[in-house]
Amino acid sequence: HYEEWDEILPPRSAPTIRNPGQQLDFERFSSDAVRDHLRAEAAVLAEVTPGIPRTTNFMVAQNVRDIDYPTWVDDVDFVSNDHYLRPGEFGRDDLSFWANLTGNIAGGLPWFLMEHATSAVNWREVNTPKRSGELVRDALTHVGHGADAVCYFQWRQSRAGGERYHSGMVPHAGENSRVFRDVVALGGALRDLSPVTGSRREKARVAIVVDYESWWVSGRDAHPSDSPAYDDETLAWYRALLDLGVRADVIPVGAAFDGYEVLIAPMLHVMPDALRSRLEAYTDAGGHLITTYFSGIVDENDRVWLGGYPGALRELLGVMVEEFVPLLPDERIALASGAVAHGWTERIVHVGDDVEVLDTYADGDLAGAPAVTRRRLAAGGSATYVSADIGRDGVRAVLTGLELNALAGDPRSAEGRLDVIERGDGEARYVFLSNRTDDEVAAPVAGDVLVGAAAASGVVTVPPRSAVVVRVAR
Repeated sequence: HYEEWDEILPPRSAPTIRNPGQQLDFERFSSDAVRDHLRAEAAVLAEVTPGIPRTTNFMVAQNVRDIDYPTWVDDVDFVSNDHYLRPGEFGRDDLSFWANLTGNIAGGLPWFLMEHATSAVNWREVNTPKRSGELVRDALTHVGHGADAVCYFQWRQSRAGGERYHSGMVPHAGENSRVFRDVVALGGALRDLSPVTGSRREKARVAIVVDYESWWVSGRDAHPSDSPAYDDETLAWYRALLDLGVRADVIPVGAAFDGYEVLIAPMLHVMPDALRSRLEAYTDAGGHLITTYFSGIVDENDRVWLGGYPGALRELLGVMVEEFVPLLPDERIALASGAVAHGWTERIVHVGDDVEVLDTYADGDLAGAPAVTRRRLAAGGSATYVSADIGRDGVRAVLTGLELNALAGDPRSAEGRLDVIERGDGEARYVFLSNRTDDEVAAPVAGDVLVGAAAASGVVTVPPRSAVVVRVAR
C-alpha cells in the first residue's frame, strides 16, 4: 500500500530481484497511463470535431505486449490496428492469429487495418521481401477477420531518412514493379469485396483465450525457467488447430466464454478468483476446457496459490503438481504417445478418481508419471491439462485424441492447407480461403466467387500463397 507518490519507486533494474507484485502493478499503471493520454486526446477531438468517429492505432502483435489493448475498446469509436509480418514460415499463421484477436477485441464488429507493409520492413536484422501473392493474401486475411480498411505505410518509398528501405506502395523501382502491380491487384480485390463491408465475424465453435497479464507475468525473471514463452505457446495451439482444419476464435480473457464448445487457455498464469469461477461455470455448463503447464499459478497480485500447482485450477482439473521440472536447453523428454517435451515438464503426484490419464512421461525421472490428463464432469463438460511443452506436433495429437465434434476438421480447409475465415450478414456468409502453402489447393465451397478464379462444380482452386473469397447465401 502506498500513501504518497514519493513512496513509489518504479521497478528499475537492480542487482537484486525486483518485487514481482510491484512489477505487475507498474505494468498495469503504464498501460493505463498511455490510455489516459488517449482519453485526453479524444476529449480534444470530441470538442473540436464533434460527431466524427475517433480511433487510434492499436498494435496487437507478437512483438508488442506492454499495453492491455482489450481494456481500451471503450475509449475508441472503432478499433484500428497496426501489424507487421513476422519473418519465417510461421509468419502467415502469426498474422492470422493477431488479426483474429483484433477482430475479437473489436467484439466481432468491423475494424481498420491502419498500417502494415507491402513488402520488407527496415528494422529487423534481416528484412526479407514478401513473395509473389503474399501482399494480397496477407491483406485479405485481415479483411476476413473483420478489417473494413486496408492501409499501408508508406505511399512512396522514402528517398532519405531512417525508413528509406521500408517498403511502400510505390517502391524505389517505381510503378513498373511487382510490388506496385500487387498493390493495384489488391485494390481491385477490395473493390470486388465491397459487399463484405459492414459484415461481422462469424463466431467459431472453438476459442483460444489470450490474457495480457499472464503474458506479462509468465515471462518474468526469477521463475523456474526462462524457457516458457506465452506468445509462442498460444500460437502453437492456434497453428495446430489450423493444421487440423479447425476454425477458432482468438478472444481476450474478458470476453464471454458461453457459446464456445471448446475453450483453450494456454499458460493462463494469472488466475484471480473471478476468472476461476468463470472457468468452473463454463465447464459445469458442458464446455470443454483445455489448459497447459504454468497455468493457475498466481492471483491478481502475483502471489502463488498454495496447496500445489496448478494452483487455483487444481480442483477443476483434478490433479496436483508437486513441483515444476524445467528442462535444460538440450534436454528432451519423450512421452508414451511419441510426443517430445522440451523446456518444461511437471511432476503430477495426484490424480483424482474422475480423471483419466491420456499420456505419460516415457523416460527420465518422470517415467510413468502422468503428462496429459482429462477430468470429465457430470454435465458433459471436461477439463484437460497438458503439463509439458510438447510443441505444435504434440498439441495437434492431444486435440485429435480428445475426439470432440468441435475439433473435427472443416472439409473446406483441404486438410489444413487453407485457413478458413468467415464474415457474415443477414443474407450471406463470406468465406475467405487463405492458402498456407506454396502449392495450388482445391477446396469444396459452393457459392459466388468474389475474389479469385471462378469455381467449377462447387470446387474452388486457391493459387499458392493466395486467397479466394466466396459468397455463400444463407
